[in-house]
Amino acid sequence: MKQDIRDLFTNEEGSGSQLPEHHRQEFYDKLKASRPKRKSSLSRNYLLKMAAVILLFLALTFVINTTTDKVSNQIADESVMETQINAIEKQYLTNIDDEWQNFIRITDDDTLVKRYKQKLDDLDKDYKEISNQFKADQNNILVVEALVDNLKTRLQLLKDIQEHIKVLNQKNEHYETISI
Repeated sequence: MKQDIRDLFTNEEGSGSQLPEHHRQEFYDKLKASRPKRKSSLSRNYLLKMAAVILLFLALTFVINTTTDKVSNQIADESVMETQINAIEKQYLTNIDDEWQNFIRITDDDTLVKRYKQKLDDLDKDYKEISNQFKADQNNILVVEALVDNLKTRLQLLKDIQEHIKVLNQKNEHYETISI
């Protein structure tokens, strides 16, 4: 009873018959109907969660953007003149402090030290007030001139201190030469 399968299909009468015209569509329709219906993945809770995440992202982006704008504006607002004045002030105050320490080390006169200390403190207090005014209104030429005048006064005071140091050094040398 062994037969070739190819011969079996060629001998049959129904092998040449065609399927109905809508057979393929009917098959797909039945296949779709037999599948279980799945629920929509876009449920209300899922949409609310996504909306909350998007809203949170936008809010965070806005906060970061405004913060960086403020920081960049503050950096941009600091003018070239202000940076130069700050650099000069730092250098000048360092020099004043060095000279002041030399003056204190050399002199024994407490009243002289107190007098110059009081003058330096007063000038420092005035400079801080003028500096605050300068930060408030950087375009006011009168404030800039007041800053410069204060620095000039400090410079003159520094020169006076240096002159006193020279006088004290001469006195010390004079006493040393006499005692020899």
